[in-house]
Amino acid sequence: MISLAVIGLFIVGIGIGLLLRKHPIVLKITEPLVSVAIFALLFFLGISVGTDDRVIQNITSLGWQAVLLSSGAILGSLILARLATSFFKEDKEEVPKRTKLSHKPLTPGWFIGILKNQSLWILLFFVAGTIGSRWGVFPAYWGDNMVATGTLYVMMILVGTGLGADPRALEILKRTSFRILLVPAIVIVGSIGGSLLTSFLLDSIDTANGMAIGAGFGYYSLSAIFIDQISGSEMGVIALLANIFREVITLLAAPLMVRWFGKLGAIVSGGATAMDTTLPVIVKATGKEYAVISIFSGIVLSILVPVLVPFILSS
Repeated sequence: MISLAVIGLFIVGIGIGLLLRKHPIVLKITEPLVSVAIFALLFFLGISVGTDDRVIQNITSLGWQAVLLSSGAILGSLILARLATSFFKEDKEEVPKRTKLSHKPLTPGWFIGILKNQSLWILLFFVAGTIGSRWGVFPAYWGDNMVATGTLYVMMILVGTGLGADPRALEILKRTSFRILLVPAIVIVGSIGGSLLTSFLLDSIDTANGMAIGAGFGYYSLSAIFIDQISGSEMGVIALLANIFREVITLLAAPLMVRWFGKLGAIVSGGATAMDTTLPVIVKATGKEYAVISIFSGIVLSILVPVLVPFILSS
């Protein structure tokens, strides 16, 4: 039932956002509130994990499973991207060549940039909840499903409202051709298919959870919350780690993916993060002409995560 409620509230939120589309204040309010909700939910997830001895005792095993599922999802997407390059005009001479990196001295601005990284803070909130609950700093009932579920429902309305009120998705869709829809489709099929095949190699991961983790598309905060609420803390931790690894792998290996799998490689590897956190490295590896494709794919996938993950787990 929670999956249907999440999808329903998400759609209601989009409707509210469309009605309030002409009021820019809506986006200014919803975006920080969504961030607060995500921090809270990952904190609650950390508390839930910290009070689950089975998860703590098997954290190393869960990490390896996450690595394998993440690798399967990325590889599935990359293979399809390589096959689809004929649908996109691509000049092989434009593929960036290896260049020497200039090492600049660290400045205070570098440290401030790290502090402003939302991904880092999300991970810190999760770790704080886990450690705090193990040490008895936070009461165990803070990790109760009712607390997290209520926060999740509020967040889904806010996420939907923000998306409905944001004109970027419609504008990008108007400026692009029909074939651009192929890119998020590649990520969806490749990620879910790759993680499905990987789940066959893991005794403790059933096919539904394997596909749901792949359907996170790198959107680790949201997908981990859904999977934790529906499948339990153990699966939630694997989902969180697997989708964090997806972002990190893309940040580190985007040029190699372009070299080996074509310019779509870095975009499909980034998944939902191709619209924000991994966009700079994607543009640097592929060229500015692929920025619109990257942003469009990331927006579409981000919209689909709260729909696909609960749907897969409820089927």
